[in-house]
Amino acid sequence: MHSTKIKEGDEREEMELNQIWRGCRKLQGAIFRYNFDICADLKQHDPGCSGFVSEPIFTAILGKYRKVAGMSETELRDVTDYFQIRDGRVAYRQFCKVVCSETLHKTPKTDLATGLEWNDPWHINVIPHPEDRRKLCLILLKIAQEIHIPLMPYFQDYELIAQNVGVVTVAHFSRVLHFMKIPLSEADFLLLLRRYMKDGYLVNYVAFLKHIENIIAYLGHHHLLDNSHEIIKNFPGRLVDLELSQLPAIDGCKMIHPIFPDACNHPKKNRSQCDIIFCIQNYVYKNQVRTSEFLESYDALRIGSITKNQFERGLSNMGVGKYLTQRELGILLERYTDPLDINRVRWRSFVDEIDTGERVARAWKIFFKLFLLSFLAVFTIKNLDKMPQCAVESPLRHIQDLPRPGAVDWQAAPLTVRELCEEAMVKIRIRIRNRRLYLHPFFRSYDKLNSGHVQCNIAKQIFRTNGILLSDPEQDSVLIRYGNELGFCYTKFLDDVDPAEYAMPSMVTKQELVECPPFARDNLEQEDASEEVIVRILTSAKRQAVVKGVAVIEFMSDYDRHREGEILESDFKRALDNSSVIVKEEEATILCNIFRSPRRTSCVRYRDFCKALDEIFIQLDTNMGDQVVTAVPLLHLPNLDCVDCFLSFEERTICSQALMKLARKPDEISNLSQVFKDFDREQCGSITQNQFLRGITVRDMHVMLSSREFQTICKCFGVKKGMCMEFNYREFLKILDVLFTTGQMKRNY
Repeated sequence: MHSTKIKEGDEREEMELNQIWRGCRKLQGAIFRYNFDICADLKQHDPGCSGFVSEPIFTAILGKYRKVAGMSETELRDVTDYFQIRDGRVAYRQFCKVVCSETLHKTPKTDLATGLEWNDPWHINVIPHPEDRRKLCLILLKIAQEIHIPLMPYFQDYELIAQNVGVVTVAHFSRVLHFMKIPLSEADFLLLLRRYMKDGYLVNYVAFLKHIENIIAYLGHHHLLDNSHEIIKNFPGRLVDLELSQLPAIDGCKMIHPIFPDACNHPKKNRSQCDIIFCIQNYVYKNQVRTSEFLESYDALRIGSITKNQFERGLSNMGVGKYLTQRELGILLERYTDPLDINRVRWRSFVDEIDTGERVARAWKIFFKLFLLSFLAVFTIKNLDKMPQCAVESPLRHIQDLPRPGAVDWQAAPLTVRELCEEAMVKIRIRIRNRRLYLHPFFRSYDKLNSGHVQCNIAKQIFRTNGILLSDPEQDSVLIRYGNELGFCYTKFLDDVDPAEYAMPSMVTKQELVECPPFARDNLEQEDASEEVIVRILTSAKRQAVVKGVAVIEFMSDYDRHREGEILESDFKRALDNSSVIVKEEEATILCNIFRSPRRTSCVRYRDFCKALDEIFIQLDTNMGDQVVTAVPLLHLPNLDCVDCFLSFEERTICSQALMKLARKPDEISNLSQVFKDFDREQCGSITQNQFLRGITVRDMHVMLSSREFQTICKCFGVKKGMCMEFNYREFLKILDVLFTTGQMKRNY
């Protein structure tokens, strides 16, 4: 190939010329398809026209076109080594003769007359029907939107194989469209063939690509495509799509504006910093959100700042992101940008401002000088535990009275609109009073969600239905005053225009809260610590301790860390409350005075008090004056009878005789306890009356009782549980055992 001789033993002797020729052919094909000039790039680095360049330059220039030509790195290295001379340089002129001259300067060996001179290169067929032409235009438009790379090289590859001039076969045309993933139905493909078919079996791809390029140029010139190569949705109908348009993407920051503007909704377009902060504070207050929990997880090092993307994600997780536009989010990011790092946001400052509102107060200081103190605490105050006497107003007035989005600031409304609204309100009041109108059912019938709002056209319809005739300016002024983003607030409107009592439901009358009159047994005067009062208080405490079965000393000994037998008066009262021994405040004070410690006036001897309560369970006694104390157990059974279980004298007599009959078969003989336990799955000691009857029937004891005796026994051992009366079988079995043991049973002689 070149005049350089290769020494014996050189590595290039082992090269196969077929591999080198394959790499050169790939470069020739790429030069033919894309028409780039490698020789010109190489000549720029050879100012002396020596025909040689360094190996790195040659490799870099070929590497620029390697992926276009489809060469591997091995082929590129083989080509470089083949054209390299002894001093390391590369003979690029020889390379250009091999690669470029055969493609660019080679004279075509074709016939002088091919027979195609009279053929039109832009040949297309005529489609007579206008609907087909319309459909063809839409197909070409969609193909122009689908493709993002030129199609000419793909068709030229098939042209080289078939030796055609500007045409390919139908199969090749279909293959290219399928490879480019252009979705075409069979009818659409046949319509394309009808347009660009030539000679009955070929397709004029040149005319097809020319039309596609013209469509792309037209769309780009008139700015009809967006960044995703889709036609702009709001373009006014110059290019009509046969398919139904998709619904627009939902923007959570703002509502979709209808064609006809809503007379009730008046959104504020550009909210200031204070409006944005107030909106976030209102959301946080209503939803009980802890702001710091959504942001501190991104601050792993606890430096007080996070990135802007993390701050935006935190607001979205909090639920505030859907109420903020990109402009308002940018205002927040600019407000809390870290001065040390402009790419981070000081989230702690944001949380402090939302919780305390200090910076908002400083921003509004000019406008609210008189109310500056009320802005110092929105929800709480920092270090509140160090200020026990500080009273916090939560939330503040400006958060409570914050109007709903879309409502108009009525105080800032034009004077003419307010005057028209007052005149309209007077007319509506007169109409309601004269005709005795009741408008509540009309509005509620349209308010399916009970939100207190209806649509503006519904409000106008209700006015016309009830004969409330207003002019258009008066009607619009009323809608402006009571309108917001949800519609017409009829609850507030009816409160202002119809506050009469007859318009309210009369089924439930409003009653003022009146304190109950004092009972005769209630002694409002402070009781003296007399012996009778002390005995009554101790008796009440004993009764509660017995019924509830609590050990009061266990609750009080927890406060006696040093086991001195004395605790503070406040701990004594707290222990009584914890042990469910309920006494009044005055009674607890009397108990403290009785058992007060002589050594410490602020302490109470709780052990003496507990010893007095323990006399409920044991009786302390001495024998003949000695110092030996004996404890005699006493049995106290609480009265668990209810009103329904009360027995008269006759019923008690019948119950006694029936129990003496049943005592012939006590539990040790009849084993009734096992039958009753099978029914008592919860092991609560009571069963139903039906289960009691089934149990004695199993042991053949039901024949001993009449129906009246059975009802009397059920009433005697009845226990009220919820709304039902159950049978206490454990007490019943104990009584039977006692009667059998003492011999008080009725025998058959």
